[in-house]
Amino acid sequence: MTHKDQEPKTLFSRPHGNSSMERSFSRMGIGCCALLLLLVGVGTQTRLGECVTESLTGARYVLFVKHLTPYRGDIISIQGHPVKYVGVKSLAKRVLGLPGDLIVRDKEGIRVESKALESQTFVLLKTTREGKPLTPLSAKSVPEGYVFVAGDNPNSFDSRYEEFGLVPQEKIWGKAIAVFSSQSPVFRWSLGSNSQGTKAAK
Repeated sequence: MTHKDQEPKTLFSRPHGNSSMERSFSRMGIGCCALLLLLVGVGTQTRLGECVTESLTGARYVLFVKHLTPYRGDIISIQGHPVKYVGVKSLAKRVLGLPGDLIVRDKEGIRVESKALESQTFVLLKTTREGKPLTPLSAKSVPEGYVFVAGDNPNSFDSRYEEFGLVPQEKIWGKAIAVFSSQSPVFRWSLGSNSQGTKAAK
């Protein structure tokens, strides 16, 4: 064989006479790399949060996935939203109001009105458990780029109050796909939309 006819040997050159063992090792290497990339990706896109308050009924731990579009009724992870009396902490609340929804206050409390959801009235407390004053939310509707959030507990500290306020959508880290119940070790999956099929616009 002349120099001209010789096959150049590069990093990606395939050796002559590949055996089945070599092909198996090659597949194993590709599989291990894919698994490693998958684990790294999942680790950076998920978060397991512990519910240290009674804001969400029956929830002990919540598994969140980053950047999933939240729908009405979904539990979300809030990051970087400053809340009076609390500061900037990781919070878990349920999305009840989306842009365009009306916020109505009357003697019974406050409620979010939407064509896609039957309204639910929430009582308004005058003070926190520590005796700090609470101011009812003054907004008449949910503006673009924001959501109204609330807890399942009537005494939850949430968007009903000015001190908490409406949450900017940019502060939503992700939404829950599974809830570990405090009563039993079962998941409550939330992968898609709820029955109303209404989602928060990004």
